[in-house]
Amino acid sequence: MEGMVQHLQSYGVIKSKKVAEVMETIDRALFVAEDTRPYLDSASLIGYNATISAPHMHAMCLELLENYLNPGMHALDVGSGTGYLTACFAFMVGAQGRVVGVEHIPELAEFSIGNIEESASAPLLKEGSLSIHVGDGRQGVRVCTI
Repeated sequence: MEGMVQHLQSYGVIKSKKVAEVMETIDRALFVAEDTRPYLDSASLIGYNATISAPHMHAMCLELLENYLNPGMHALDVGSGTGYLTACFAFMVGAQGRVVGVEHIPELAEFSIGNIEESASAPLLKEGSLSIHVGDGRQGVRVCTI
């Protein structure tokens, strides 16, 4: 995991200390299939004709959103898949914030909850500042105010 982050830093994808810390803390291995090389900078199949994005894509997203993912802020992750990016968002906004993941494939939503329960964001899921919902994100979400 640390090697993945160092690799992304060496290529200039990860610039901020905050993003590096989050990606070192939320272990990507918990969010991919067992037969997948979790730290390889490549998208991986997760079933249901879907993939988890490559680590550089997650890093770019976190870098772009860093100033909007401070403690106490809110985020909505539409198409939350395995829950990796959702867990990263939640770790960044902390218990004072609110992160909602919306996934239209019920099995992936269930898989993501199990993944998050094993991650450093598990306490946020347990206390409710992080939640995963099954639904069509294009229809909006009414589970919290964001």
